[in-house]
Amino acid sequence: MKSKFVAVIIFIIFLFGIYQIPYAQSQRILLFEEGTSCNCGPCAQSNPIFDGWLANHTSNTQAIKYHPNFGADPMYLANPTQINERISYMGMYAWPTVDADGLIHDCCWPFTVPCFDGILATRMAVPTPIQVSVTDARIPGDSIHSTIVLNLASNLPAGNYKLRVMAVEGKVVYATPPGSNGETIFYQVFRWAYPNTTGIDAPTTAGTHTFHYTYKRLSNWVDTSIYTVAFVQNDVNKEVINSGRGYYIPTSVTGNNPSIPSKYALHQNYPNPFNPATKISYDIPVSGEVSLKIYDMLGKSVATLVNGFVPAGKYEYVFNASNLPTGIYMYELNTGNFSETKKMLLIK
Repeated sequence: MKSKFVAVIIFIIFLFGIYQIPYAQSQRILLFEEGTSCNCGPCAQSNPIFDGWLANHTSNTQAIKYHPNFGADPMYLANPTQINERISYMGMYAWPTVDADGLIHDCCWPFTVPCFDGILATRMAVPTPIQVSVTDARIPGDSIHSTIVLNLASNLPAGNYKLRVMAVEGKVVYATPPGSNGETIFYQVFRWAYPNTTGIDAPTTAGTHTFHYTYKRLSNWVDTSIYTVAFVQNDVNKEVINSGRGYYIPTSVTGNNPSIPSKYALHQNYPNPFNPATKISYDIPVSGEVSLKIYDMLGKSVATLVNGFVPAGKYEYVFNASNLPTGIYMYELNTGNFSETKKMLLIK
């Protein structure tokens, strides 16, 4: 049985929940990182609790799960080098272990809903200056193009900030248990880090910064379950400043497919009115630079959903407005050949 130093954990939660630099507020997506294994008995008992909790908090949390070198685990054997690097970085040595935003190590043991609720409340009370938007698009063949937009409301304080980008498989299913603990279904499985687990230097100045990544889908990945996770982390104290993930893909990107739209279009969001999330759909007949932004009624930009190269296709974006007040907002689609604006109503 794993031993815990409860007093230390409570102190850490208190420390990082209060002593923070006051940032301009952006929507935080709390990133959990878990070490788990198909050969770990406590993992099989605990993961359903964590998975169920995550499923009820999709608007402000996400997870990446690493399978370490703990018996013959096919998810570890698929990428042992990068998994070892990330596990070592986080200092995980027992399973299951969950870290929250890089700061709160081994945050809940045993796994309980009240514990995860408390961690979420603690981190959501800490403002973040960064909004992370991720756009995933399938490219003809076997690749995914990911556009990552970092919106910094203010400059970051001194630190060693890295942008880390990872391919995650949302659900991995085996016909029979691949290990000794009986599990056959695994969620949020880490697959690969780009360009590596170190990442690249993240921008620290206020403004909008766009990055493009293209990576191949490996043969052992289920295409429809793959998405990109991006997060900015300060290596000085390992705090994840904020994170984001790809939520939508084009229905088709093949040139002869009638699913490729014949004209540009920005559709009315649904539901409308909404609270706190709504879907925004748009059509792009020609690949190119695209921006999709949200404005308040004073014309101030409050969110950038897309800002970069987008292949031709039909898209749907899930916009979460948890950090915005009730009111009328406008969303605007711009390309080199098209511009359209629509209104939507947020009621809280």
